[in-house]
Amino acid sequence: MKNKKEKVCPPMDVLGYRFRRTHLVFGLSAVLCMSALPSTYAGNSQKSVSSLQTITQAKTIKGKVVDEKTGETLTGVSVLVKGTTVGAITDIDGNFTLNLPSGKNLIALTYIGYKAMTFTVGNGKDLEIKMEPTTQNLDEVVVIGYGTMKKRDLTGAITSIKSADITVAPTSNAMEALQGKVAGLDIVKSSGQAGADVNIQLRGTRSIYGDNSPLFIIDGIAGSYNQINPSDIESIEVLKDASSTAIYGSAGANGVVIITTKKGVQGKTTVNLDAYVGVSGFAKYPSGMTGDEYMNLKREAYRGAHGSYPEFTSSIFTDPKVQSAYDNGQWIDFVDEVIGKASVNQNYNLSITGGTDKTQVFASINYNDEQGLLKGDDRLRYGLRLNLDQKLSSWAKAGFNTNITYTDQNKRNQSVFVNALTFVPLGEAYNEDGSINPEYLTGQQNPMSDEIDGQYVNNTRGTNITANGTLELTPVKGVSFKSVLGTTVNNSRTGMFFGPLSIANITAGYNKPLASIANNATYGYKWENILNYNFKIAKDHEFGLTGVTSWSKNQTEYSYAAAQGQQLTSQSFWKLSAGTQKQSLDSDFKQTQSMSYAARLNYNFKGRYIVTLSNRWDGVSHLAVGSKWDSFPAAAFAWRISDESFMEKSQDWLSNLKLRIGYGITGNSGGMGAYSSNTAVYTFLNPVVFGSKAAPVVQFSAPYGNPSIGWEKSYNTNIGVDASFLNGRINLAVDLSNTNTKGLLFKRTLPITAGVTMWGSPINTWQNIGETNNKNLEVMLNTQNIVTKDFTWSTVTTLTVNKEKIVKLPDGDIIAESLFKGKPIRAFYNYKYLGIWSEAETDEAKLYGCVPGDIKLATNPIITKDVDGNDVSDNGVHKYSEKDKMYLGSKNPDWYLGFQNNFTYRNFDASIFMMARCGQMLQSDLITRYNPTTSLENSPSGISYWTPENQDAYLPRPGIHSSTSQYYGWGSLALRDGSFIKIKNITLGYTLPKSLLKSAHMEKLRVYATAYNPFIFAFDKQMKGQDPEREGSDNFPLTKEFVFGVNVTF
Repeated sequence: MKNKKEKVCPPMDVLGYRFRRTHLVFGLSAVLCMSALPSTYAGNSQKSVSSLQTITQAKTIKGKVVDEKTGETLTGVSVLVKGTTVGAITDIDGNFTLNLPSGKNLIALTYIGYKAMTFTVGNGKDLEIKMEPTTQNLDEVVVIGYGTMKKRDLTGAITSIKSADITVAPTSNAMEALQGKVAGLDIVKSSGQAGADVNIQLRGTRSIYGDNSPLFIIDGIAGSYNQINPSDIESIEVLKDASSTAIYGSAGANGVVIITTKKGVQGKTTVNLDAYVGVSGFAKYPSGMTGDEYMNLKREAYRGAHGSYPEFTSSIFTDPKVQSAYDNGQWIDFVDEVIGKASVNQNYNLSITGGTDKTQVFASINYNDEQGLLKGDDRLRYGLRLNLDQKLSSWAKAGFNTNITYTDQNKRNQSVFVNALTFVPLGEAYNEDGSINPEYLTGQQNPMSDEIDGQYVNNTRGTNITANGTLELTPVKGVSFKSVLGTTVNNSRTGMFFGPLSIANITAGYNKPLASIANNATYGYKWENILNYNFKIAKDHEFGLTGVTSWSKNQTEYSYAAAQGQQLTSQSFWKLSAGTQKQSLDSDFKQTQSMSYAARLNYNFKGRYIVTLSNRWDGVSHLAVGSKWDSFPAAAFAWRISDESFMEKSQDWLSNLKLRIGYGITGNSGGMGAYSSNTAVYTFLNPVVFGSKAAPVVQFSAPYGNPSIGWEKSYNTNIGVDASFLNGRINLAVDLSNTNTKGLLFKRTLPITAGVTMWGSPINTWQNIGETNNKNLEVMLNTQNIVTKDFTWSTVTTLTVNKEKIVKLPDGDIIAESLFKGKPIRAFYNYKYLGIWSEAETDEAKLYGCVPGDIKLATNPIITKDVDGNDVSDNGVHKYSEKDKMYLGSKNPDWYLGFQNNFTYRNFDASIFMMARCGQMLQSDLITRYNPTTSLENSPSGISYWTPENQDAYLPRPGIHSSTSQYYGWGSLALRDGSFIKIKNITLGYTLPKSLLKSAHMEKLRVYATAYNPFIFAFDKQMKGQDPEREGSDNFPLTKEFVFGVNVTF
């Protein structure tokens, strides 16, 4: 970003791009903000900055700043006269002009990606200053919990991602932009629905029923990342080990992600415009069978059921209208009708930044329109941000950050995909006038019925407001105090309507037509105070003390109303009183509070030995009395080995070598409700009758209160190594971590004998029982492969290896919930598929209760006792039963990889990002959409099923059983290897030469094109035609998208 004194975009040949990412905004608010900013520097930096300081005797100097190696001019370098507030920013040609006050001859130059330098001004007036690039960047400042620290002084496992890396490929979701860029951070997008979020885990799954999501801190206050415009983000720091996260106590067990938004900078006002339009579609989703393919399957099903092919098609189509549609060739590809159209997505950003030495402002406006695959699946979002920093005096400053987001989203029911795939593909989908035919066959509803005007509505409108106010005081040297008061207000309304022709799955207990309105309101308040004291003893001993207090309060209000029986679809959900048949009302209120105290000590000896000690005391309202408070200590040590005297001879090839060791305890109380430590009851009016008189009944409600429920705790050890080679051309970070999580927040079902039931059924309660273990290896390799004046190539590789297991369970393996000691949490327990029985195996198949064409399964030996009491095994030869189910695998990958390559050639830039996941299992619902029965329901196109002529097929023979439940081991068909390699995005850009932009008063103009998901390779051939990133889901597939955009800086 331009005109930022210490955070100006790096030069093209350092980061590997030929551009600097800009931001966008439009609208009246930005114009008002821009007009309010005094222009400190003239547009071409030819005026002096006398508005900053009265200068009685001055010397005017001019200069040009260039790259020491390439000679390329540097735009946006901060030039400041030392000891004054007189400064300038280099223009697009690297030039600057300033008035040098009398008696001053030192100027300081700073530019991200280059070493800060001080230059002595001689008698000459025209200067050429050469800045030395640094790829090592150890003095880069990163954000940590409640503070900042130089990268060289970090003791914990922290990864920092800057703005250019976040916005290198356009996206409306900041965390999706981090996919594959942070080792240990597993990000998967499993749904292609408009506005769909991503699934995030940091260092695996620790808790079985508790919360496994990282904590997100936005500008110092806990918040929601999906309300943040990615172009507004300055940096994202990911805190992974307990020595880094324990300062956040109860919220840090699953890692912490710190998001810092952009600030205004002193200097000339800069406007950035970023806009793109994308076309999406081309989903990897199979069509249903039509024509000969459909008929062949139905003929084979008839043959399997009756022993021979049907003589006439009327034996298959018993309904005359279906037979007539077949005779007339009225085939329908419902999948193509539903998702065969491309959609258009748009995003526009306008941002403005600038300020004086006392006031700095950053403001932005965002418009995002995302259209899904289906008609009526879309999300429209407006965003507004204003960040204001005000210097009150030499020792006090205040700040105000606010973000407002308004969202209007329409959703479609996910059943439309399965319906389109499996409904009978014959009939008339449209009427003669082109309108959708709601009953395209007798008694068969059209899967597109929800697209009929007014028949289905699922609309959510919401407003999210976050506002943080800060006051920072530095009364004496080394002492600083910061107070942050933040609030979050989120209001949403969801209106739903199911018309008489709607095919969507209706709310349980109701009939169509049905209308409902749900209102949600959440209010969050947080007040934090941070006191820092930094001092030195005997020059070489540096100390930093930090004290923190934190208070938060969160409230949630909910109200719901529903009614059925509306006569006019045009009233939708707006007129609930029109529903005369059945009405329902509900409301709820929840409140939680927390209070925390934290302390941290940092010690640094000669920058070589670094120690960090911290402790946090947390108390939360929703845990039981006597267990609400706990402490979470941590300690870390770092040794900069490369600074030792015995390493001097390696300086020419080893730039940096640091060993990090950390240990800490973090807590988790998430996943529970606000009142889970208490027992709730419900009163049911008139459910029972005594004699002739009805009476109310009071029943317990789950979860049953546990008066001793306390914290889930994670004990983490982390060992890491940071190394840089060849003057920072190669940077390597390796971390090994081990986490034992004890006292799991376990939702345990109480036995009936406990006497605690609801209408005679058992209910659950929260208990601290069970234990899990996570081990991780994380590698991040950053290389500057080629750096020349015209061409650069850089690579970022991340590798994560994760091993997790359940160490202890309260009652042994819990098969019903697929929880097994020694196995990962997200496990698959089912039959193991071995193939399909062939005709050559007829006799053997009978031993297992099967016939040729049935599914062949692995079995477990059954041990019985003989007459003498000895164990006798049947060696697994028996009819299939539930006892043959076994552990098959886990949803968690053994390892996952991110591989980013960035290229620049003169004014061209390109990037390609690849991701890979290996060793995960998934349940492919699409595979089991195969219909082997004689019913007319459809199946996915392109499948291979067993016939006497095709005995090597994957799927069983059609027609030999009347339902899929009679095919023993049917579910085993869906459990497949989910390993894959995917090219996630490819971007190609071109930045126009600066000489062409002067007349248009532009500083930069870049055009680019990006392709998302252009290539997918699944390791398992049965996953052909599917995207394994969706984790086997058969609804809302991911799409390919082609984006065309422009970045402009004025």
